[in-house]
Amino acid sequence: MEPRAVGVSKQDIREQIWGYMESQNLADFPRPVHHRIPNFKGSYLACQNIKDLDVFARTQEVKVDPDKPLEGVRLLVLQVIPLP
Repeated sequence: MEPRAVGVSKQDIREQIWGYMESQNLADFPRPVHHRIPNFKGSYLACQNIKDLDVFARTQEVKVDPDKPLEGVRLLVLQVIPLP
């Protein structure tokens, strides 16, 4: 990936990241990753790291968006935080 130039738009950066993820085979289902929040290889493992955060241990309520890369967080929250 090339360094970001001054004046580059957010959309330009998204296109660059999406292209990089596809070309380096970093993306996971669903594909293609363009025009979405991309799922990536290792996302489930990355989600598991949330349980090591002090703020997660103290929380009583968690909002998790329905994006595929956050599926691991949704499952972890359901296992760890009791429903009211």
